[in-house]
Amino acid sequence: MSRLRIAVPLLFFAFVLPAAAATLEVTPSSRIDAVTVYLNSARVTRIAKIDLPAGEIRVRLEGITDQMLDDSLRVSGTGPAKAQVFGATVERVPHVDTTATAVRAAQEKVTALEEQDRALEDQIKQANARKEFLDSLRSTYVKERTENLAVRPMDPKEWTNMVEFVAKQYEAVLEQIRKSESARRQLAKQLQAARQELDQVRAKGGLVTKTVTIDLRAERAGTFELEMSYVVPAASWNPIWDARLDADKQTIALSLYGSARQFSGEDWTDVALAVSTARPSRGIEVPDLLPQYLEPIRPMPPMEAAPRALLKGRADELKAEGMAPALEAFEPAEAAVTQGLLAATFTAPRRESIDSSGTPRRAFLTTFPLKAELTRIAAPKREEQTFLIAKATNESGPVLLAGPVNIFLGDEFTGKTHLPTVPPGDEIKLAFGPDDRVKVERKIIERKHETTGVFSKEDLYRYRIRTTIKNLYATPVTATILDQIPVSRDETIKVTVLDGSTKPTEPEDPMKPGVRSYTFTLQPKTEQVIELAYEVRSPKGQMIGGLE
Repeated sequence: MSRLRIAVPLLFFAFVLPAAAATLEVTPSSRIDAVTVYLNSARVTRIAKIDLPAGEIRVRLEGITDQMLDDSLRVSGTGPAKAQVFGATVERVPHVDTTATAVRAAQEKVTALEEQDRALEDQIKQANARKEFLDSLRSTYVKERTENLAVRPMDPKEWTNMVEFVAKQYEAVLEQIRKSESARRQLAKQLQAARQELDQVRAKGGLVTKTVTIDLRAERAGTFELEMSYVVPAASWNPIWDARLDADKQTIALSLYGSARQFSGEDWTDVALAVSTARPSRGIEVPDLLPQYLEPIRPMPPMEAAPRALLKGRADELKAEGMAPALEAFEPAEAAVTQGLLAATFTAPRRESIDSSGTPRRAFLTTFPLKAELTRIAAPKREEQTFLIAKATNESGPVLLAGPVNIFLGDEFTGKTHLPTVPPGDEIKLAFGPDDRVKVERKIIERKHETTGVFSKEDLYRYRIRTTIKNLYATPVTATILDQIPVSRDETIKVTVLDGSTKPTEPEDPMKPGVRSYTFTLQPKTEQVIELAYEVRSPKGQMIGGLE
């Protein structure tokens, strides 16, 4: 048994192919057996089983998508036949008539259904016109008979016949409208399916396919499984996560799903599907730095005084010098993630099918069990509700890619959030929804305004706030309460924290001045009280915004 692999520039094959005259040519059928989807491309693996005679054989694999990147072609083979692979060539083959026939058939189906829909719409319009006529007939008859009662008294039988006639016709019209509208609704489903089919035929393209010709030499006859792989760019996948918290065991089951889609022009049916975090098309260039020069910026003429042509010429001049106009210089750079050795590949546990229309296919990949640390967090100034937070460390091995997360508390779905990219060893923090068994209440027990001072009058605002948190669980819980005092942006406004205030347990975040954080452990069926008192002083009569 032999296994050969070739990955050589195609132009080289013209110089190494043997010059033998008698070459047998075979055109076996091939099928897509496996696909590895990257974040922005995919590698497709086809196999073809061949009974090789001894000698030189030229194998032609037809109907390959035109999106195949020729220089990504890889060929190998296994089997009892002892064969050598010399090389391969790729040629583009137009199929305009075939594709046009498929598109035309799908378009004719859509057109026929659209004509049926228009016919039903016309029936509804006609029925509504008859309904309006009956309304007019009834109104005209009543008016005419009312105006001529003195000349010709109303005949009860005539009136009864008229009412019965209008009612019967009215019911027939309404029945016709109901039937036509029902038929239109059913037809709308067929029309939607036909349009989707047309879109799929168009998406598959097929105007051009490729044929790969592979030259072999078999030293002995036998079966041979030819394997050919190539890259297509019109494919991608993105991660979708399910996070399921077991609060009793304090564990998170973080399940990864891959949502893959492709527009390669060929369906992937019953394939071994894998997804990878690698980005093959990014290349492996090592970043480098060029010299950074400093020079005075020459003043630009005022916009209103500078002619448009002069400004454009100046911009072109700056670009030629390696400088960009100010607007371009501050464009935010796109974020890039270097996978390198951290790239991971996940293989789906079963074979999958993904058509080339771009319809996403979600496949389960794996579950990462994580040990969680539970806490509750509340900001009762905004909302008197605690939220259950779980923290865990990424000990799964690979980088956890960013993506949407479906949140479950046990079997109960509680909402959606987003997972950022989490490298190995980094922390994951997820919120699992409100926790009604840890109660929090915030009350302003004193709000006082007075004027103080003898010579220099000041307005004094004093606040006392009491926050109570209760643990209704039969086990201890950790909780973090956030509160705040106002921060002055004016030197004439002074804020002072008063004695008796509970000291924060965490240092103040420089990015969130005034926010106070209290973290503590509550024993079962107990409560904790947080006191906060502060006063604000300002010149008398000065209006202040931002007070409670």
